[in-house]
Amino acid sequence: MTFTSGNERDILIAMCGRYVAPDEADIENFWHIGRSNWRSPFENVRHARFNVAPQQGNPRNYIPVIRADTDGTLELTDMQWWLLPFWSKEPRIKYSTFNARVESAATSSSFREPFKKRRCLIPAKGWYEWQQLPTGKQPWYFQPADGMLLAFAGLWDHWEKDGQVIESCTVIVGEPNAAVRQIHDRMPYLISSDRQAAWLAPGLTDPAQVRELLQPVPESAISFYRVNSKVSNARTDGPDLIEPSPLDVSDDGDE
Repeated sequence: MTFTSGNERDILIAMCGRYVAPDEADIENFWHIGRSNWRSPFENVRHARFNVAPQQGNPRNYIPVIRADTDGTLELTDMQWWLLPFWSKEPRIKYSTFNARVESAATSSSFREPFKKRRCLIPAKGWYEWQQLPTGKQPWYFQPADGMLLAFAGLWDHWEKDGQVIESCTVIVGEPNAAVRQIHDRMPYLISSDRQAAWLAPGLTDPAQVRELLQPVPESAISFYRVNSKVSNARTDGPDLIEPSPLDVSDDGDE
């Protein structure tokens, strides 16, 4: 699925809809996950990607996700980035679920159960946001100031019907910190290393306690800079997309 309609482009700009995914080795090393805990049903899909966009129905575009099994052991798998609720009658849904607003995640019909019982981490090197300027949209790249990996706060769900199984996820978004607010009015929630065990804990089901784990990161934890507008085309990829760029405003592409 490619994003060609105006509405879908607006959704991607309005919320967190593009990020950079690390490769399998980086994830395993950072979170100390052994190959025995790799649970992906697909092969050769986990490699570094520099312009990940949410999609439905294409396993080649699934993203790496970390969750915990019943005894707390970390498990690395791949999921569709566009949450498909377990109760959906069809394997595709028409409305956007690749982001979950923190204000309604605990009560929304699509996210209520995952918020209580099926939380995950979505590893990332960084993410993109587009700044609306009088002359067009300027893309910016956000990354950890210390050069380490990020963990987006995620929710996942399991859908199964007539022998077809789809596991999918969403990124929780909310108010930005003061630094990000200069560019955009939303940002993905990041789970710091000292909160990750609690976030993934199967025994934590109280929505109020879960919500307490979602805190804006300090301004000093994130650095950001302009990048070239070619990232606005979801079909482009490559490490050159995250190279710093001078002001390069363009409203072309399918962001």
